[in-house]
Order: sequence, then C-alpha cells, then structure tokens
Amino acid sequence: MEYWKVMAVKWLSLTLLTTVMILVSDLQVCNGCVEEERLSLLRIKSMFLSYKNNSIDHYSENYDDDPFVSWDGSNCCNWDRVQCDTSGTYVLGLLLDSLLPFHYHFRLEGNDYPLLNLSLFQNFKELKTLDLAYNGFTDFTENQGFNNFSSFNKLETLNLSVTHFGNKILSSLNGLNSLKTLRLSGNRLNGSMTLLGLKNLTLLDLSFNDWKVFPRLQGLRNLRELDLSSNEMQGFRGFSRLNKLEILNVEDNNFNNSIFSSLKGLISLKILSLGGFCEANNLTELKLRNNQIKGELSECVGNFTKLKVVDISYNEFSGKIPTTISKLTSMEYLSLEENDFEGTFSFSSLANHSNLRHFHLLGGNNIQVETEELHEWQPKFQLETLSMPSCNLNDQTASKFPTFLLSQHKLKYLDLSHNHLVGPFPFWLLHNNSALNSLDLRNNSLSGPLQLSTKNHTRLRHLQISSNNFSGQLPTHLGLLLPQVDHFDISKNSFEGNLPSSVEQMKMLCWLDASNNNFSGDLQISMFDNTFSLQFLLLANNFFSGNIEDAWKIKKYLLALDISNNMISGKIPTWIGSLEGLQYVQMSRNHFVGELPIQICSLFELTMLDVAQNQLVGEIPLTCFNSSSLVYLYMRKNEFSKPIPQGLLSSTASILKVIDLSYNNFSGYIPKWFNMFTSLQVLLLKGNELEGPIPTQLCQITKISIMDLSNNKLSGSIPSCFNNITFGDIKVNQTDNPNFSDLEVASDTTSDVDTDNGCGNINIYSRICYMFNTYASTVQVEVDFTTKHRYESYKGNILNYMSGLDLSSNQLTGDIPLQIGDLVQIHALNLSYNKLVGNIPKVFSNLKQLESLDISNNLLSGHIPSELATLDYLSIFDVSYNNLSGMIPTAPHFTYPPSSFYGNPNLCGSYIENKCSSPALPRDNQLYEKLELEIDDGGLIDLEALFWSFAASYMILLLGFVAVLWINLQWRQRWFYFIEDCCYFFCKLT
Repeated sequence: MEYWKVMAVKWLSLTLLTTVMILVSDLQVCNGCVEEERLSLLRIKSMFLSYKNNSIDHYSENYDDDPFVSWDGSNCCNWDRVQCDTSGTYVLGLLLDSLLPFHYHFRLEGNDYPLLNLSLFQNFKELKTLDLAYNGFTDFTENQGFNNFSSFNKLETLNLSVTHFGNKILSSLNGLNSLKTLRLSGNRLNGSMTLLGLKNLTLLDLSFNDWKVFPRLQGLRNLRELDLSSNEMQGFRGFSRLNKLEILNVEDNNFNNSIFSSLKGLISLKILSLGGFCEANNLTELKLRNNQIKGELSECVGNFTKLKVVDISYNEFSGKIPTTISKLTSMEYLSLEENDFEGTFSFSSLANHSNLRHFHLLGGNNIQVETEELHEWQPKFQLETLSMPSCNLNDQTASKFPTFLLSQHKLKYLDLSHNHLVGPFPFWLLHNNSALNSLDLRNNSLSGPLQLSTKNHTRLRHLQISSNNFSGQLPTHLGLLLPQVDHFDISKNSFEGNLPSSVEQMKMLCWLDASNNNFSGDLQISMFDNTFSLQFLLLANNFFSGNIEDAWKIKKYLLALDISNNMISGKIPTWIGSLEGLQYVQMSRNHFVGELPIQICSLFELTMLDVAQNQLVGEIPLTCFNSSSLVYLYMRKNEFSKPIPQGLLSSTASILKVIDLSYNNFSGYIPKWFNMFTSLQVLLLKGNELEGPIPTQLCQITKISIMDLSNNKLSGSIPSCFNNITFGDIKVNQTDNPNFSDLEVASDTTSDVDTDNGCGNINIYSRICYMFNTYASTVQVEVDFTTKHRYESYKGNILNYMSGLDLSSNQLTGDIPLQIGDLVQIHALNLSYNKLVGNIPKVFSNLKQLESLDISNNLLSGHIPSELATLDYLSIFDVSYNNLSGMIPTAPHFTYPPSSFYGNPNLCGSYIENKCSSPALPRDNQLYEKLELEIDDGGLIDLEALFWSFAASYMILLLGFVAVLWINLQWRQRWFYFIEDCCYFFCKLT
C-alpha cells in the first residue's frame, strides 16, 4: 500500500512539472513564436527597409507590395514570407527573394551596393529554407564572414540566385551538411568549386554563370538534378561518377558534337537538356537548345518512342527534318526553331500526334511548311501553342491561311508572322479559341478591315497585326471587344479615321502602336486617361491634328511617347513633366509653337528628346537636362536663340551621344565645355549664328564620327588637333538602355503559356524590361548630313559606316592643316565657302576611305596634287572657284565633271575647256614647271629671304641717289629743273 502512495506522489509531481514546463514554454514563445526569432525578424526587416529608403533607384516602386507591412504583432508565424513548424513555434523557412531590385544599376546613396548582415539569421536554430534570391547583395557586412553559413546545420534549401556575390561564395558552403537544394544561378561564377561536404545535395543550379571549364562535382553522390545551362563551357568531364543523376540541363553553352561522348556514365538519366544517343530509349525529354551542334538530325530520333518533350532549337542542324518524327506519337512539345533545316515539311505528318500541345518552328529561306495537302487531313491534336514565323507557309498553295486551324479550339498562343499569307483577318480564330492569349500575324499580306467577332475576347492579351494591308476604320466597339489586351500593335497598315473612343475601355493596355497609318482628326489624349498601365504610346507618321494641351491624368509607368510626324499644333503640354518615368519623347515634325516648357526638365530618366522641325522659340532653360540618362538630343529646325546654355552639361556629359541643334538661331561662341561630352559621337550645329574661332577643346571629344559646324560665322584657322578625333572608328547607331541593359528575360519552354504576362502581374519588372528592349531595338539614330552635294537624312545601320567633317560656309582663314591627312577613316570632308589659302595638302592622299571632298570657293593656289588620283573611293571632288593652276591629274578613275574645276582659269586638262598646249612639254618648259613647283612648295627659293634682300637693295639705291644730290650742287639743280619741267608739261597736257 505504501508503495502505491509513493508512486502516486511521483506521478502527481511529474504532472505538475510538465504543466509548469508547458506554461514556461508558452511564455517564451509569446503566443506562437519564439521571442528571440521574432526580434531577429524585426532586425531583418529594418535592414531591408533601410536599403530601400536609401536607394537612388527609381524603379523600386514597380515591385510587389511591401511584404513587411504584415510584420507586426507577436506571432511572427503569421507574417508574410515566414514559414513555421506545425506547432507554430519555430521558424523553418524565410522566403526573402526579390525584396531589393536585382538589376545591375541598383545603388544606394553614395554609389554603394547593399551588404547582407548574415548575423541576423543566426538565431533561427531550426531553419530549413532560406531564399535570398534576386536581391542586390554583393557582399556580407564587415566582420561577418562567409563561414557563418556553417552554423546553419539544419538548412536543406538555400537560394542565392542573382545576388552578385561572385566567386567569394563558393568556399563558404561546405559546412552545410544537411543541404539538399542549392541555387547559385546568375552570380557570374567562374572560379574553382569544391562541394565535397554537401553529400546530401540532390539539386544544384549553376545556370547563367561564366564557367568555361566544368566545375568539379565528383563528391555529390546523391545529386539527381543538375542545371549548368547558359554558361560558356566548351566541354566537360567527370559525369561518370554522378550515377544517380536523372535530370541534366547544359543547354545554351558552346558545346559541339563531342558533347555526346561525355555522357556515357549517366545510367540513371531520364531528362537530358542537351542531347543523347540513339540507344537512350528511355528518354522522355530531350533538349539541345542553344548550342552549336551541326549536321543532320539523325533518323534514329524515331527510336525514342517515349519522348514527350524535344527542344533542339537554336543550333546549326541542317538537312531535312527527319520523316521518322511522325513515329513520336507521345510527343507533347516539339521545338525545331532557329536551325538550318531545308526542304519541305508536311505538317500533316503530325496528324496522329494526339498528345501534341506545343509546336515551334522558326524557319528561313530554305524551308517551306505546307499545311494544305492535296488530300484533306484531320488532326488528332488540340494545340495550345503554335509558332511558325518565317516558314514560307503554304508557298505552294498560294499562301493560303492554314485551314486545319478551323478544328483547333484550345489555342493560347499563335504566331504565323513573317509569312506571305493572304486573305482577310481570321476573326474565327478568336471566336473558336476562347482561351487565346496571344495572336501574332505581323508582316503578312492580309487585307481588308479589322473584323472582330461580336463576343468579348476577355483572354486575349497580345494582338499584333502590323505590316499588313489592312484598311478602313477600326471597329467602334474595339475597347469593349478587347478589354484585356495589353499589347496592341496595328502599325504599318492603311487604317484611317480616328482612334475609337472605346479605347478608354482597354484598361490593361501597356503597349499601343498605331504608327505609320492614315489616322486623322483631333488627337484626344484624354481617351487614355483610364489606361493606367500604359507604358508605350506610339502614334507617329499619321495625320493627327489639334493640340494636346489639355490636362492628362498622370501616367505613372509611361516610358515612351512618340507622336512625331503628325500635324499636331499648339504648345508642348506642361503635363509631360508629370510623367516621371518617361525615357523616350519624340515630337518632331509637327506644328508645336512657343517655348520649351520648363516642366520637361524634370524628366530625370529621359534617354531621348526629339522636338526637331517644329516652330519652337526662345532659349533652352538653363536648368534643363538634369537627366543622368540622356543619350540623344534632337532640336534641329526650330527657332531657338541665345547662346547654347551650359545646362546641357549637367549630369549627361558622360553618356550623351548625339547633339543636333542645327538650323536654329543660336548665337555666341561654340562652348569650350563641349569637351565634357566624352561619349559624344554626333555633333550638329549647322545653320546657326555661331561666331568666333573653333575651340580646340572640340579635339578632346575623341569619339566623334560626324561633326557639322557649317553655315555659321566661325572665323580663325582650322584647329590642327582634329587628328585626335576618331572620325569613323566608333559605331553610331547603337541605342542604349542604361536602366535595362543588364537584365535578361528568361523563359521556360515547357511552361504554361497562359501565365499572366500583363502589366499588373508579379513579373512586372521582367515584362517592362522585355517591352522596353523591344522598343529600344526599333529606335534608330537619325542624322541629317551633307555629303556628295546632297543633304539627306541617314538612319539605321548606314550610320555605322558614315563619318564626316563639315566646316563649310564660314569665314575660316589660313592654310588647311596637314594633320587633316591623319583622318584615315573619314568618308566626307567639306571645307568649301571659306577663305582658306595655301596649297591642297598632298597628305590628303592618306584619306583612303574618302568618298566626298569639297574645298571649292576658297583662295587655294598651286597645283592639284597628283597623289589624289590614288583615292579609289573618291566619287565627289570639287575644287571650283579657287586660284589653282597647272595640269589636272590624269588617272583612269580620276574623272569628274567640268563644274568641279570652274573658276580656276590657270587649270588645264583634257576634260575642261582649257586644254593643255601639249601633253608633253619641251625640256625647257619641263624644267621651268619643275622650278615653279619647287617654288610653290618652298623648295629652291626662300620667298621671305628674296623679299627682304630686294627691299634692302632698293633702300640702298635710294639713299645713295639722295646722297649724290646732296653732295653735288650742280646735279641737284639739274634734277630740280627736270622735275619742274615734268610738272609743267603734265599740267599743260591735263
């Protein structure tokens, strides 16, 4: 009995002890979360917010809503991006990706990068998942060190993708013994790698780095998935020990056919994203995307009957597409685009592929795709994605629109662009495929009006029908029928009338391109008030009129506005200064009047400003152009006046490439501070009232390819330092995008194409990047320049081969500097209509690329150097109206019209009126001409010495005569009588 009492007391004591421990535990977790971990989370929050608040990046506002808003209260397990265990006590996962802008230009004030304080994570003892991807971190805070990773002994998943840590991260990971998933994509890694301590690792992502040599991975015995795509590897070894590897992705490298011999030890491989061999009958996915594999695609591909995904795009396969592809009836995804296939591919060979959902074939000049066979065929598949641009579609059947599409009802993405398809707009595609997300029919020969079915197409996001022959007016209810469209491109057609007011119903619109049509009427800018996501408004080359001064609701995300070449009048609206993200403004060739609004100066992200060919007056505001991104400035053919303002200098000096201020009323001197434009490639100041000498500081702008200072009042001599300028070594036609150039838009070829790609989705930044780069690639640098006696506009790639210097129609004096002969890449040189003297420099013969040389209407003398006959590309040569003499050089290609030599009466030659007396002068004449040439060149006779010796002799003779008269009185009297008689007879006669 006593025993049971003792046991009861012990049991009661144990129960009380357990209760006390539970109560104490409840106090420690603070209603669901360990207090120590909650405080650490708040410190992490402070770190991220401090970086965001100190950022000078203007795009951070486009990111998702701030997840830290929910980081309040006692239970941290309810906070966004925080994962806890089932009891809600300990933090198991922190998903802190994409909280800071991850692109290259993210900076803090003071141009510092954000640093990661790893010590803030030390208190999470049960942490299993840590995701810090897509942040701007480049290093750890001082004294934290990389070895702190070793304390995360329970960590199973670590994601450091696109964090810019670089090679420093590689040596810090060996202590993570429990790690199973490691993602280091996009860190520019290229150093040695040792991960022998990660024996439990099953997934390793090293894609989008800079490895040229395969990293050592032999110790990863449990590795099942490896991604090495988008590196620079040319070959690799060591796969043989990864005998559990099931998924391998090495696409987008520099491999050649030898890659196949490196894969023989992968006995467990099921998914290969590069290639395989004919014996790998168990393969379900085969990807060879974006490598350099050449040769014909083997017919043995028909042996892979289990294949569901085949992607051999972006290689150099040639020959015909194997007919055995018809045996792969399990196929779901097939991509053959960007190869060198040839011949005819019959689409009906895929008729029995009942599982086929996605087909991609980007063709070329050597392949034709036929869908209209002599016999009718009915496909068993229902496609979701069909992409066949540039495939010479149905060339043998009159470019008929594919009729098999009539049976398709699940299409989400359709691209038949760049073919020769004829007929009306296929409205039935929209009617039959209610899930259609994207329709691309660009660059065909479709015609007629844009006819849409009567029902709303609520899933359609992208409609591109540019470069066709569509005509007529747009449907009145366009906005009601296409309410969700965000990318609408109808450019390069013959549409007319005005834009329908229902456009205001297209509230998701991001991109509207209606340029190069025949639209007319008043441009009602207010119709875009409700399109809050509008980023690209392109209405150039139409007949829009009226003014746009009315207030426009602020378009927070607008990046490009192009209304050039219309008939819009009035003043440039002041509301343009409210479009704070605007980067491209093109308003040229309209009828704008008044002054440039000061509000335009507040566009800090401005990359291009084009207000050329209007009637703008006044002076450029002194505080204008504070944008640190300005690259192209076009203000030609207006009536701007006053001196060129130093406000141009501002913060644009380092990247500004084009300045076009020609044909205005600018006065004063050419600013010496132009030398601050170290990247300037085109400087056009033609047709102003500029005066004074050409500043030698211009010679410090060494990257200039085209300089036009003509039609001013410049005086003085030509600077001899012009040979410091490259004139032609730098490519001009390169549109830059400083804010987006370091981002890449990646896509998963097997992903669902129905993903929301609109402007409001979670991938807004990638979406903006893609559209911006698309637009920037279409923007071409345009330069008006005189060459070969023609004033023309040069645009596009031709500018990469254009270089010139035009100093004509000024008041320049002195000799032509010999240093001009050092401009060996220059194509056009115009020094006409000045007051230049001296000889034509023989060193002009060094200008081997010269195509046009105009030195007419000067005071040049001497002979035309015979060496100029060696300039093979010289098609325009004009020396008219100078004081040249001698024989015109004779050579097979040195033949120019007589007008090129007018106004030089002492010139002679076979193809002008003044013929030379004899083609071969007598010996004495030849000697005389040689002597004359040597005199002209300053050879045998020193003209200065001759002048002074003559003057001295004359003075000695005169003084001697006076001395004789002074000494001899009789001679002096006779001389005076002689002078008196001469004066008498002179007066008598007159």
